Amino acid sequence: MQEANSIVFAYPISLVPDEDGRLLATSVDFPELATDGADVGEALANASDALDLVIRERLRRGEAVPDPSPRQGADFSACPEHVTAYRVALSRWAASRGRGAQRELAQLLSKGETHVRRLLSPEGGASMKSLVQALAVIGLRAEPTIAVLRRR
Repeated sequence: MQEANSIVFAYPISLVPDEDGRLLATSVDFPELATDGADVGEALANASDALDLVIRERLRRGEAVPDPSPRQGADFSACPEHVTAYRVALSRWAASRGRGAQRELAQLLSKGETHVRRLLSPEGGASMKSLVQALAVIGLRAEPTIAVLRRR
């Protein structure tokens, strides 16, 4: 269950059998996401990998990453890597602050702007510890979870 001021990056995934008997995985939130698998487990694992790639590409291009839609009509959910979800949260904060956000975050962290660029870059080499610290200084708490969601 999500609190009003929290977000769980669990995106609804629909699985539909294709003509070869494989399961096609798609997401209403990311029209560009399409992958498949021989069975449910493989299709969902591939969907999680594809979701992470799609979100990182959107971050790289400076595009918005939507909040997950309700699971209506979708039997499953997939999540990006924790590092990717943390970067989405940091990028949203930076976008809301506008010009000077990187400098502001650098000052809050007592680090250089190069460090902040690594934090925000989808391919950046920032550590998990650095990402969690950055979230903390902007008032967010990272709570990685693993959930098994049942079909309805």
